[in-house]
Amino acid sequence: MSALGVQAAGLVEAVGPEAGGFAPGDRVSYRVTSGNGGLNPLLPERDLIGFPKDVALEKAAAFLPLGLVARAVLRFQRPVGRGNTLFVHEDPSGADDFVRAWASDLGAILVDGPAAADVVVTPADFEAARRWRGGHGVGQQAAVDVFQAVRRGVFDDLTVTSYGIADADKARDDVASGAGPVLLLPAA
Repeated sequence: MSALGVQAAGLVEAVGPEAGGFAPGDRVSYRVTSGNGGLNPLLPERDLIGFPKDVALEKAAAFLPLGLVARAVLRFQRPVGRGNTLFVHEDPSGADDFVRAWASDLGAILVDGPAAADVVVTPADFEAARRWRGGHGVGQQAAVDVFQAVRRGVFDDLTVTSYGIADADKARDDVASGAGPVLLLPAA
């Protein structure tokens, strides 16, 4: 699970005759819903986000969901730049760590309390970011921004916890406790 719900990643196995954006073998992510769950879901292209080949699949899968939340916070709710002082309230999903890392990369100065900050990220900002939905290619553009941050190493200091499918209960507990990025890997 992620701040955006359950996010899955995998390879495109086949495409329909009207497909234009993806091909078999492309690496993609999608939001799991009650209607598209299962091992081999049939999804419209508009619901897929492509992963670049130069970013490791595990890194892309681990950083994309909370990276999208951080992007929405820093792009729409609380934009920051070089020299802004920033205080970030805790977020149960761990998205606060992503916001801090990305804001530092943008040149913001992190401070210890809201009184010392000219920009304050609140729990309401995280909630608004989770409601953000990008359609018509907007989600893919948002992902491009996240992957550019990944390439720059913005999130390299964040801990990713990985579990095999047999430990799905542990993974769910970690997500519920706000452990940050948690990957549930398929059986080998």
